[in-house]
Amino acid sequence: MLKPSCLIPVPSSAEDGSFFKWWMKFLTPFHSLTGREMDVAAALFQRRYELSKSVSDPILLDKLVITPDSQAVIEKQLKLTHNYMKVILTKLRKCSIILDDRLNPRFIPNVTPQMNNGIFTVLLVFDFRNNAKKEQKKG
Repeated sequence: MLKPSCLIPVPSSAEDGSFFKWWMKFLTPFHSLTGREMDVAAALFQRRYELSKSVSDPILLDKLVITPDSQAVIEKQLKLTHNYMKVILTKLRKCSIILDDRLNPRFIPNVTPQMNNGIFTVLLVFDFRNNAKKEQKKG
């Protein structure tokens, strides 16, 4: 069992959306989104979380997040024009946040209203062993 070398608590909430903003910032190395684009992606993930309280089918849930009604809610929430929202959604498709008019499962945090005592953990494992073998071969 791996024990953490470093533990950094991040106060956040799925209800107010702060968790999803942190989530998108955490994933920055895996996408090339601007701050505003990350805000929209975070709002999509928060919308998915809110809808998950009444919809249990994950495929339907992801499709509902991308509907014009959901987009309108996010536009209003983030004070975006409809055209700017379309531009950002196009960028989210190019960055694979949205695939086939669904949120990409690879980016969806496994956050549910029934979460484990309100704690979401991420384990990063930086494996130096593989790099050490490469260094030995060079020397």
